[in-house]
Parts: sequence; C-alpha cells; structure tokens
Amino acid sequence: MRSKSLSFIGGGRVTKILLQGFKNKNVQFGKVIVTDTNEEVLTNLKKLFPQIE
Repeated sequence: MRSKSLSFIGGGRVTKILLQGFKNKNVQFGKVIVTDTNEEVLTNLKKLFPQIE
C-alpha cells in the first residue's frame, strides 16, 4: 500500500488545528511537510509534531 503525504502552505492556527486533529485520531502519513516564511513558527510546530519535514 502506498503511504500518503500531507503538505501545508503556512504553519498558522489552521495547520496546527488540523495536525492536532490527525494526531488525536491517530491518523498517520508517510510524510508531513509544512512551509512557512517564519522559521520560529516552523520550530514551534516541529516541537509539537516531530514528524514534520
């Protein structure tokens, strides 16, 4: 079975809410990519969701 990937443009509130929802429901993806121009936003998201690339 092919693993699915998930990508977000922007690491704001909506991205965080969706990632938390997937985590709460134990939904896993082969790859999770988040892009954002603010490095601090990415760093904080990666602390909460270490699977982010």
